Amino acid sequence: MPKREGPYLVITNRSPTTYDIADPAKPDEVLGTYHSSALRAYELPVSRDSGTIAPLRRRGRPKKYSADSSPRRRTSQRGSL
Repeated sequence: MPKREGPYLVITNRSPTTYDIADPAKPDEVLGTYHSSALRAYELPVSRDSGTIAPLRRRGRPKKYSADSSPRRRTSQRGSL
């Protein structure tokens, strides 16, 4: 069974971790027996147009700026970089 396909019907629970799965269009025909680790709850696809997109967060330490100066090229101990 390919990953994240579905939805499927659970026909029987063979053990606490093993299930028989069928296609909803053909519930009498068993597709196979699968372990619970191979199964996930089916979620409806989310449309791309709904909601706002969260901006990416910048990682790392923020740059230090003194309050009275604007950002400029930093100098080394000798005077230039």
